[in-house]
Amino acid sequence: MENGQKRISELFDGRKIFNIPKYQRAYAWEKKQLKDFVEDIENQKPDRSYFFGTILFQEQQRHEGFEMIDIVDGQQRITTLIIFMKLLLAEWKKAGNDVTMLKDTYIQIYNRYKLHVLETDNDFFTSYILQDNRPDDSQVHTPSQRRLLKAKDFLSQSLEASSDKIKEFIDTIESMKVLTYSVEDKAEATLIFETTNDRGKSLTNLEKTKSFLMHKTYIVSDNPETELDIHQNRFSEIYRAYEEIESRVDEDSILQYHFIAFFEEWKNKSEYQNHVQTIKQKVNGLINANSTVEAAEFINQYSLELKESFEFTRTLFISREPYLLDIFALSRQATFYPLLIKTYKSDNSDGKDNFKRVAQLVEIICFRLSIIGSRADKGREFLYGLAKGFNGDFQQLIRKLRHFISSNCSDLAFERALKSPSFHSDVNLNDQRYLFWKYENYLRGIDGYSEMSYDEFTNNKPRSRFSIEHIIPQNPKESKVVVEDSILATTDFESSEFKENYLHSIGNLTIDPISANASKSNQNFPYKNQRYFCRAPLMAQNELIDFLNDETGQWDTASISNRARTIRLFALERWNPRKLGRKSSEIAERIPHRIAKEEIWEDIFRPEEPVQE
Repeated sequence: MENGQKRISELFDGRKIFNIPKYQRAYAWEKKQLKDFVEDIENQKPDRSYFFGTILFQEQQRHEGFEMIDIVDGQQRITTLIIFMKLLLAEWKKAGNDVTMLKDTYIQIYNRYKLHVLETDNDFFTSYILQDNRPDDSQVHTPSQRRLLKAKDFLSQSLEASSDKIKEFIDTIESMKVLTYSVEDKAEATLIFETTNDRGKSLTNLEKTKSFLMHKTYIVSDNPETELDIHQNRFSEIYRAYEEIESRVDEDSILQYHFIAFFEEWKNKSEYQNHVQTIKQKVNGLINANSTVEAAEFINQYSLELKESFEFTRTLFISREPYLLDIFALSRQATFYPLLIKTYKSDNSDGKDNFKRVAQLVEIICFRLSIIGSRADKGREFLYGLAKGFNGDFQQLIRKLRHFISSNCSDLAFERALKSPSFHSDVNLNDQRYLFWKYENYLRGIDGYSEMSYDEFTNNKPRSRFSIEHIIPQNPKESKVVVEDSILATTDFESSEFKENYLHSIGNLTIDPISANASKSNQNFPYKNQRYFCRAPLMAQNELIDFLNDETGQWDTASISNRARTIRLFALERWNPRKLGRKSSEIAERIPHRIAKEEIWEDIFRPEEPVQE
């Protein structure tokens, strides 16, 4: 293919088959980019040339008479253009026009589709995007396939709004100008990609890192073709690993976590925040010092470890291990990812037992910090430093994590927060839900019932999602507990003393599905208990009758205080950094429900043992 400016019709004309190399990311355009794409074409004046941009190609060997061409840069635009042209031609054919030549040019020639996307998406692309089949949800397997389908739908809707412009759109696309640059080998492709794409275009940090490492490999390697093949395969695996978890974590965040954990030369916040530039300075410094062998070794090691970090991160996110699901349920773990990734990689024990202990301590730290009201980034520099300096000594790391707990979220601070009369307003709602989820499972463990699962707890359906219910409502319909023929004092739920000291206490709260919570509204406790609590599938509600005042038979301040104490005892035992990995049933054996004696309490809440770093 000749380099230079040409019309789109010239670019596609002939027996050309375009291919997206495996080291490229999958289809990534969303509504904003699609909207800009359509508006640019729609607003183009007939007498003005429209410049489509620069496309970088790498020509491959001819195959069965076709020119095989890799798209090194421009695959998102080319893919979108072909989808749009497919829809245009379908509409133009409906109007009674012959579209055979145009279809041969842009869509399919001699039963060969003009574009071959990534292997994992190619069958979907041809079957459901370029053909008129419609997939159901079970046939959409990757995020990129869903984006391809959404792109087709968006572009189709755009045509419905502009049905009188079909021929005008076709003519505009055919006459669009494009600047092409075709290279013959990977080395030249990386050189041009680096110099044209890392100069102000909107690339992710991962893309910038990829182009930089590959460009420098071209400079320092004695055998660039072989080395570039290795890096391209690694980035292909990086993109495939990330695509499985992209809805849960940003790719550039994983890149930064990897840098923090494995680039042991960083010294301060600025260096890990600007990690792409730090890596560039490292490699360029070696090259400028004529240490090209060392530079090549560094690039090779960095790309290998980066691939592993993406794969380990995927493994962590798709894991169904309860101790990892607990961390994800808290939604507070970003500061710990470098440590989790590095310790997971470093643990060669059977069953990853060392990593499991670290993860359990991470969950304890996350929960305790949230309950005492610390910022989500509390201790970030210390924890990042732990990840960077970790050398495989798990015992030392565990000692340091326990020391961090005693210094930043001690038993005293944790218990004080649990005792707070304003617990409901002090603590994040998700963390309250998390506490009562674990408390629910503790209650189930007493009688040997199966636990509420992570999936059940984290469901986001509007009616069944869990919320927090006030047992005595915030605006009760009845303001007092009145016991007939009794000289016992009543509880005034409208009094300032009750509102300040009991209403938002942990003892007056329970977990509840949103639909059930709404139906209870502001009813009094006897109504709630008779109609809902005693019949609920949740033991955290069934148990409330056990805390009724023995003398009055009512739910009052004594009930709230006694239940609050039980929940505190449970929490101090459940999130005890000295006792890791116990099941709810084991905690239940340790703290029998409502008969937690003083000697048990003293043993749980003993002074923390000094921890040496």
